[in-house]
This record gives sequence, structure tokens and C-alpha cells, in this order.
Amino acid sequence: MQNMLLNAEKRKGLGKRAVASLRAEGKVPGVLQEHGKESLSIFVEGREILKAFAGAGKSQAIDLTLGATKKLVLIKEIQFVNLKPEVEHVVFQALKADEPVDAEVPVRIVGEVPAEASRLVLLHTLEALEVRALPKDLPEVLEVSAEKLVDVDDKVLISDIKLPAGVELVELLAVADDEEKREEFLSQPIAIVKEASVVESDEGTELEEGASESDAVEDEKGGDADQGGATEVAKPGGKKS
Repeated sequence: MQNMLLNAEKRKGLGKRAVASLRAEGKVPGVLQEHGKESLSIFVEGREILKAFAGAGKSQAIDLTLGATKKLVLIKEIQFVNLKPEVEHVVFQALKADEPVDAEVPVRIVGEVPAEASRLVLLHTLEALEVRALPKDLPEVLEVSAEKLVDVDDKVLISDIKLPAGVELVELLAVADDEEKREEFLSQPIAIVKEASVVESDEGTELEEGASESDAVEDEKGGDADQGGATEVAKPGGKKS
């Protein structure tokens, strides 16, 4: 798969007024992070970053052109304007083609879900996992078959994922010498079959947790990002909005 292409330019003004001026012109302030170097303040075109994120998400490499140089990057963090399809701030991580990188990859349930024929619903409990691989080996999604999802409380687990060649789960690497923790991690559910009424009653709690997470990310962004922005929300199948 060919990498997405994206153009960027260095930012001269870093204050709130300069950032507001950029956004008024349809441009998005951002940061390029590279190991061993100071972070670089840049900007990209609003429409172009939306297109790049739609195609690459946070798991696929992007060819970023910055002046006369080209960088292989991942979108590390991205922040959207509240209730609008507009990017407010973006952070890129520079990569090296021959060095493994950690990336967040969406998890997708594939195939027909037998439980849905019985008017049961699927509750997704895990949307993405962090993997480590060379940039060329990073998968777009991690797929799990739906065939086991037949009755209430049937589930698919992290252990059901078949990792592509050259791809490892970061969490497993961190507990490589602890068999109990490995088993505990692998036994975590990705999705569970539930009665529709159970899922509906849980939605309010999930929304409250999501709001809290957004606030935490907002605090971390600081700097260029305005208060009141919203982080990306994962959709089924790995796409985000």
C-alpha cells in the first residue's frame, strides 16, 4: 500500500493570535516530534489533514513534505473542533523505515455475527490495541472473526487475534517474563454478545467516561489547542471522526 502524501510548512508565529490567523485561513497548527531533536512547530492545510487522517488513521505511515525535506511520519495525536469536521491541532511522530514503531491500530470484528439473527447485539469493549512493527509492516486493522458470537455472553478475546507477520502487541512485550499477566491480558474481551436492553442501559455510563477522557487529552495538549476542543472518536472498523 502506498503511503499517504501530505505537505507541511514551518510556523513562524506561535502565539494565540498567530494560531487564530492560521485557522481563519483553513490551516491547522501542529507539531513534528523526532527522537533526539527539538519539536518543530508546523502547519498543514485543513482539508489535506482530514484526507490524510481518513486514509491513514493513527496506524499508517504518511510521507510528509516539509520544505526541501521529506519525513516518514505517523499521526500521533489529533484534535477536532467540537461538533465540526475540522481539525484543530495535530501531532506527528517522525519515523525511520528500519526501526520498529509503536502505533495504535483499530480492532475490527469481521464476518456476520450469528447472534444478530436472534436480535442480540454486540457490545464492543475494546476498539484498538497498541502494536510494534516496522513502518512498512503496520497493519491498518487487527481482525477477529465473528463466528463465535452466537449466544448471550459469548465473546471474542485478544487471544483470538491473529497477528500479521512482523507485528507484536506492545503490552505483551512489556510482560514477556510474567506468564500470569500475559494470560490476563490475552483473556480481555474485544466484544461480548448482550441483550439489547443491557447495551442501552450502559450507554449513559460510556458517554460520561468519554467526556472525562476528552478532558484529560485536552489538558495534555495545552499550548496551541483551544480549550473546548474534542479528541477523535473511534468508529467501528477503525475509522474515526
